[in-house]
Amino acid sequence: KVPLMRDEECVEFPADQSTITIRFATEGIQFMEQSVQEGKPFFLYLANSMPHTPLYASPQFAGKSKRGLYGDVIEEIDFNTGRVLDRIKELGIEDNTIVVFTSDNGPWLIKGEDGGSALPLFEGKMTCFEGGQRVPAIIKWPGKIPAGSVCEEIALSMDLFPTFAHITGAQIPRDMEPDGKVIIDLLTAKEGATTPHEYFFYGTSAVRSGDWKYHAQEH
Repeated sequence: KVPLMRDEECVEFPADQSTITIRFATEGIQFMEQSVQEGKPFFLYLANSMPHTPLYASPQFAGKSKRGLYGDVIEEIDFNTGRVLDRIKELGIEDNTIVVFTSDNGPWLIKGEDGGSALPLFEGKMTCFEGGQRVPAIIKWPGKIPAGSVCEEIALSMDLFPTFAHITGAQIPRDMEPDGKVIIDLLTAKEGATTPHEYFFYGTSAVRSGDWKYHAQEH
């Protein structure tokens, strides 16, 4: 029994969670359309509630995947991500729009079939092993990011803020020191580009540096 909010207004209670994936995408598309109509640049942060548990899929996708309910949810997210990408192209802004598709953490393994999988990585969410920390990241920027390029260097979601500021020329307040680094060379697959991070700490349990990793916890 959770509310569905628009700014500070409750538009539905309890929210019909089987509809929110498509409704979030539709709201995002409308926001993009309005921004383009008004001639304004925009930043759209589309954070799907799924596949966080409890899982819900709309009638259009429920029972359609061989992977069960989790698969239904993933296919619905995939479909609605396609709606957003299609609309970006239709609006004529594809070449001037950066799209990032990623996640915040690994799968919630204690949820079993409803929790996803990080294989072949070990473990999942709420751990400092690779399966809990490493997530897929797909970034699209036609004409700037070479199609099919793959980056094997360490980059963090917190790198997006200073990188986007660098790309757009936005001024970061002088009293703010971002935790992330500018990774424009990694994004554009510049030859010889390496991560700007000397170390990456997994909380206080592990640390990576180059090809090395130290982990205080046995498995």
